[in-house]
Amino acid sequence: MVKTIAQMFHKSVLENPELTLIGSKNNSGKFIEETYKEVEDIVINLALGLKDTFNLKKQDLVAIISDNRKEWLYSDLALQYLNCADVPRGLDATDVELIQILNDTKVTTCFVENVSTIKRFDGLKEKLPHLETLILMDNDVVDFNSNYKIKRLYDLIEKGENLLEKDPSHKNLLIKNLDKASKNDLATIIFTSGTTGACKGVMLTNDNFIYEITNLQSLVDYKFEPGQRWMTVLPIWHSLERAVTYVALNYSQSIFYSKPISKIMLSDFKKVNPHWFSSVPRIWQSVNKTIESKIRKTKGAKKTISLILIKNAKEWKLGYNKVHNLLPQYKENKIRLFEYLHGLIKMALHYPIYKLGQKMMFKKIKGIFGTNLIAGVCGGGSMPKGVDDFFNAIGITLLDGYGMTETAPIISVRNLRKPILGTMQVIDGCEFKVVDENNKEVSFNEKGVLKVKGRQVMKGYFNNEEETKKIIDKDGYLNTGDLVLKTVNNDISIVGRAKDTIVLAGGENLEPVPIEGKLSELDFIDNVIVIGQDRKYLSALIVPNFTAIKEYIDQLGDKYKDDKEAIHNFIKEKIDEKINCKLGFKTYELINKFAILEKPFEVGKELSAKQELKRNIIEECYKKEIDTLYA
Repeated sequence: MVKTIAQMFHKSVLENPELTLIGSKNNSGKFIEETYKEVEDIVINLALGLKDTFNLKKQDLVAIISDNRKEWLYSDLALQYLNCADVPRGLDATDVELIQILNDTKVTTCFVENVSTIKRFDGLKEKLPHLETLILMDNDVVDFNSNYKIKRLYDLIEKGENLLEKDPSHKNLLIKNLDKASKNDLATIIFTSGTTGACKGVMLTNDNFIYEITNLQSLVDYKFEPGQRWMTVLPIWHSLERAVTYVALNYSQSIFYSKPISKIMLSDFKKVNPHWFSSVPRIWQSVNKTIESKIRKTKGAKKTISLILIKNAKEWKLGYNKVHNLLPQYKENKIRLFEYLHGLIKMALHYPIYKLGQKMMFKKIKGIFGTNLIAGVCGGGSMPKGVDDFFNAIGITLLDGYGMTETAPIISVRNLRKPILGTMQVIDGCEFKVVDENNKEVSFNEKGVLKVKGRQVMKGYFNNEEETKKIIDKDGYLNTGDLVLKTVNNDISIVGRAKDTIVLAGGENLEPVPIEGKLSELDFIDNVIVIGQDRKYLSALIVPNFTAIKEYIDQLGDKYKDDKEAIHNFIKEKIDEKINCKLGFKTYELINKFAILEKPFEVGKELSAKQELKRNIIEECYKKEIDTLYA
């Protein structure tokens, strides 16, 4: 049995050398495929070139500052073959973050994507005393000057190739040494981009990843097949994308790199025709809103029929879920007969129109993603219920997952065969408990903080024992900081972040995430944050989709076009339709006031790499707007 990432990859090369591993675009936008054997040859040559040039030793640290590209995977695997650990980050990292990461780890060598990154590092030279050499990934640039020693990745690959030509035993020795690595050796140090405070270096071992990879198949209840294609848009350095990459490597599958830009992504679905698609919930939310926008633009009977078909499909699917016991159960329900019969009636009543919807509408929507899609794999944020319901109703399976960088990252994933919306199953071998503020375990349907213990839990924070002790207790349980509900089947449902809990001036406690998720279902809202800590009532800062708002205004008539108060009242009306007591929200959870922001939130500023809200940063940046809401 393999114990390291390098062994795992080499095993797949031996078993399926001619299967495609990477699909990456050339300058003309065409996907160029490379096989497992071709990639390993490059990886071995690069590893030999690195070792000969830098005399890298076991567990040395090397940084990789780059966005998604095939050279990133070459670099990562070459370092794994040398039993070194990488320290990765994307190009969207701030200067402050880069300085902290590189100085904390004291790396002397760093892979960089392009000349622009080199120039950026030149400007930080005085603040990076340990960094000596930059390895350039781009292969089509002319000579340039730099304050650092510059090596080119493809020159190192060529150097390794020349070493092999002179002495082929170098390869055999490298492969033989793969067996000497320990499962507890570091594979990577991923610095959390975080939504609060300074970033911390999460030390993840080979075993953290191997444990998850080998247990994921039983968790989702599906047998992964060699040759299946993944299309990915997540940052390649991120823990979720790392896990996806290693899952693909373990099962001899292919990885095709796309971008989280609608036009590019939808075009790539046609080119790649993937079996799996990894993303954050926000991307599925964007697709959902695009579909709704197209429906809204249609007129007359066609628009009415489309809306009826979607509503009917949701009702049919609700009946189906009742019949097949696919609804979350937070309380013991020994007698299911009524629910079963109610579900059967719903299915029977809505089935004819449901089949019509499949033929007239849903088949076309599913066709956007190709003909092979088994499921979309989602993580890195909370999946809005409305988005989940929509895709579930039309027949697209979303495997919502939950975890954190500190757990490499998988804690739980929705089951493919029995997908219960709103809940996820905890991975085999992971112990967990849900506790209150006194660290006492709570019962079913009681909100508490999730703590986990298992082989996926990180080794600790790099050079930060104090923070490590804060998050991992003496019994080995890691405090996720996330609020969950536990079902009677021992599944979990994410409610929000403990640190995100808003306490109003009157003492009422509430979670902003479900409210934000509901508001995000409105297609004229691109992003939203709920505000209210120590205030009398809740307010919201809204990043609008101005195109969608304009379309609404055009449909409503001339009186709205120049009447800001009328537009404001219209938006408030739509907000109140989503957040009201009839839908189960409490009176203090209603949105009292809101402000429209003129600029979108950006990754690296208001958003983390996972596109999560950086609440403290947002509240600092928009203090003036917030104060106005409470004036």
